[in-house]
Amino acid sequence: MSAAVYVGRLGGLAVALGIGAAVGVGGIGVSWASPPDTAVQSAQDASGKQGATRSTPRRSAAAPRAAESVSSRMPAPRKSAAAARDSEAPTGSQLAADPITVSPTVEFVDGIVQGRLNATSARFGDTSCAGEQTTSCLKYAFVSQGPSTGKLNIGTVPNSPTTQDPQSFTTLPYLTWDLDTGAGKGTQTFEVRVTEVTEFDAFATGLPVVGGFAGSVITALQQTALLGTLLAPLIGSSVLTRIDVDVATLAPGDTPLAFTYRVSSFDGTPISTNFFPANGIEPGEVAPTVFRAPGLAGPGATNPYAPPVPGTTSASLVPPIRDLRADDYNVISWDQRGTFASGGILQMDNPFYEGRDVSELISWAAANPLVKLDRRDDPAVGIVGGSYGGGVQFPTAGIDPRVDALVPSITWNSLISSLYPNEIFKSSWSTGLLLALVNVGARLNTEIYTGIATGLLFNWISPTAQAVLNSSGPTTLLSQITAPTLLLQSTVDGLFPPAEAAANAQTILANPYGTTVKMEWFCGAHGYCLDPAPQPGDLIGDSVAWLDTYVARVSDAADAIPTFQWWDQKGIRHTSSEMPFAPGFNQPVPYTATGDGGLLPIIPVIGGSGPLRGPDTLPPVLLSFPLNQTFATEAQNAVNTAVTPPAGSQIVGAPQLTFRYQGLGTGKAVFAQLVDDATGRVVGNMVTAVPVTLDGQVRTVSVPMEAIAYTTGAEDSLTLQIAAYASLYFNPSVGVIDISDVRIDLPLRNQTP
Repeated sequence: MSAAVYVGRLGGLAVALGIGAAVGVGGIGVSWASPPDTAVQSAQDASGKQGATRSTPRRSAAAPRAAESVSSRMPAPRKSAAAARDSEAPTGSQLAADPITVSPTVEFVDGIVQGRLNATSARFGDTSCAGEQTTSCLKYAFVSQGPSTGKLNIGTVPNSPTTQDPQSFTTLPYLTWDLDTGAGKGTQTFEVRVTEVTEFDAFATGLPVVGGFAGSVITALQQTALLGTLLAPLIGSSVLTRIDVDVATLAPGDTPLAFTYRVSSFDGTPISTNFFPANGIEPGEVAPTVFRAPGLAGPGATNPYAPPVPGTTSASLVPPIRDLRADDYNVISWDQRGTFASGGILQMDNPFYEGRDVSELISWAAANPLVKLDRRDDPAVGIVGGSYGGGVQFPTAGIDPRVDALVPSITWNSLISSLYPNEIFKSSWSTGLLLALVNVGARLNTEIYTGIATGLLFNWISPTAQAVLNSSGPTTLLSQITAPTLLLQSTVDGLFPPAEAAANAQTILANPYGTTVKMEWFCGAHGYCLDPAPQPGDLIGDSVAWLDTYVARVSDAADAIPTFQWWDQKGIRHTSSEMPFAPGFNQPVPYTATGDGGLLPIIPVIGGSGPLRGPDTLPPVLLSFPLNQTFATEAQNAVNTAVTPPAGSQIVGAPQLTFRYQGLGTGKAVFAQLVDDATGRVVGNMVTAVPVTLDGQVRTVSVPMEAIAYTTGAEDSLTLQIAAYASLYFNPSVGVIDISDVRIDLPLRNQTP
């Protein structure tokens, strides 16, 4: 059954979204090798929680499949665990001479082609530029030969449990062979540049403003034959080395190995796709498969040995390839449309584009003899990924019921409610996302550029740009999802707040299929945990338990995951058998606080909420533009109201804010937040844009604030702030507003058994 069978769902969706043509086209340590020598057609806790117990998925013998050639579709069969063979391929040839020598070696270890450069310098020996070693050392860069060729990562092979050999590399040969027989394997060539870094280089590239330019000039000089030789004592030498990988010798016959391939999507767009076989898999065996979706401005993962990412970033929420393979899963990653080695135009996880791309990849995976099938053309497959990699899961599962499980993290329900809530533009996050995409050379639907530009300049997004944003991500396809879904969302995420996951959960649960849905709110991801320890270990454990239960079907570990669990501001874990939007979750009467209000001058920047300015112990990137603008801080120019819910109260959800106002000015909003009086921090880093009309008329506004997860201790209290400015929504407005009759209603969880 091909992906085309499932696309019929999109017809009604187009009518529902009313988009039509509005959706139309308007360096990362990875490189490509030179074309292989065989012919190939171009196709383009602080909580004390125990993680959910898992059982290792069991592989099985492959069921008979209809005979068909798969040379242009999938990875080759896999290799027994931990076997390694040295390649007899040439050790490499230098294309420039003597100051640097390189003698690469290549081996094959449990499905992975890997090796070592063995580079030395007459001046610096084999000292690599790594960690604090930034000068008098060697650095390495892979040279791209084009997108339809192999990929290579540097410094990936572990030499201890916590470190990697900086001269090691892993490769993904480009698929040229028949996956059933292995016929067509040959030698593929990769190129790497090895360069000396002198004290002069380090000084010049470290200069403010001109450092980046100086680096480009030095690189160009090093690669210029005569000048490079003359200036080598000052700027260092550089050589280009060829690494020949004899795939047929390393992994003979149908031995499974990791590889890359550009899969032709529904419209002919090539999607650069990577396949990693489960550890220890043998020819004739099959294993379930996990699709590991990339985040925005990130390529598909290609490092087979990367450990879990520490901290609370989006990458720290997703099980790494290493661990998934060890848990007996095949892993597929890919570059999303419009990015890196994939073609096409990025459409922001649109079901008509990115959703159909992944559906095509599922069909492509079904032809792989290593992939376990639930039935013909229906692989046992789950999808994991955060942020943009979470957003693509909903449109995929909404049009393709072959998906067996979803684990989307820190993603959205609506890009309008996320980036343009109450018609107030979330400028800081939008700027950061755009800069990230531009930095990696992504090719975007032009309406996305237009929407961000008008949002920044005028705090306004055109109806056409709104239609594009509305068509991205879950859309109305949530009502079609049958795959059990585990939603992971951050309580401190100013980009995609907890309410986005709650809206997804509520919509999926309302569909007619009885789909299993559970949800976890944690501290981290697009935000940063300033107080409690992060919880990625718990989340990854639950993610794998979800896959084991619904994809591999080897355990019932997911049953132990509560329907809803969350970590409060102190890192304490709470659980509930009900979702936070269920009728009985909260007490029937909320806690209410009132205040008189006051006169608030509307002044840009001064005294507002954000940006983050400290402490100095935080990672420097958080204190730098644009990320520092995305944080809420206690405001000095604000109307304050005391909020003192009873000790022991659990506030899990969205407070309701109401007030009267009268004002004049150019502003379109004021900004509401709750400050924890004990820490001086904004609860959950959540600031809500409250729309106002400053025309001199007396008006009343009532809006739900962003959802929070807060437990009141015996000495705890809160302050409601209505501020004139928030860096998250930067807009240079001026004016004055008189606020009165302030009321806030806090939902209190019903803790009665």
